[in-house]
Amino acid sequence: MANGVHTLEEERDEAAVRRARDYRRVGLVALLLLVVAGLVGVMGVTSTTVTAEGGGSTLAVTHARVTRAGVAIPLHVSVRRPGGFDGPIRLAVSAALLERFDFQNFYPNPSKETADGDFLLYEFDPPPGPDFRLSMDARTAPDQNGSAGRYEVRLLDEGAVLARVSFRMVVVP
Repeated sequence: MANGVHTLEEERDEAAVRRARDYRRVGLVALLLLVVAGLVGVMGVTSTTVTAEGGGSTLAVTHARVTRAGVAIPLHVSVRRPGGFDGPIRLAVSAALLERFDFQNFYPNPSKETADGDFLLYEFDPPPGPDFRLSMDARTAPDQNGSAGRYEVRLLDEGAVLARVSFRMVVVP
């Protein structure tokens, strides 16, 4: 110690200085890659659509494939029946899906709803044309960091399953 100023007791060799500089550069590049990934949308919500056919109808579910806690997610269910619907539309949705996500509302709202344990059963009035579209206003629940789950949506007719889609959703921290 000279004049109350602390100094290194021994000098670092050139290899140690070079190594420390290289570690800093690697860290800065990793940080830059993370920022660029966020700017181009890699770190945001990604969605996909899965479809199934049965009973003369097509069931399609658009959902978030990867999301983060507290972020709004797309969740849309479409049913297409050429010639239109002659009765109510009945959907069964995995109860686990609605438990893991913070749902605000359905558009349109179901005319009837009940549950059978693993599924929530919804009945909707038929639309005037061949296309029915259900949008769910939802956010990933705040406590769902680092989780994944498999969910299912079914199109029903008097209890019989006409079509079903299964999908996986991952919540990253």
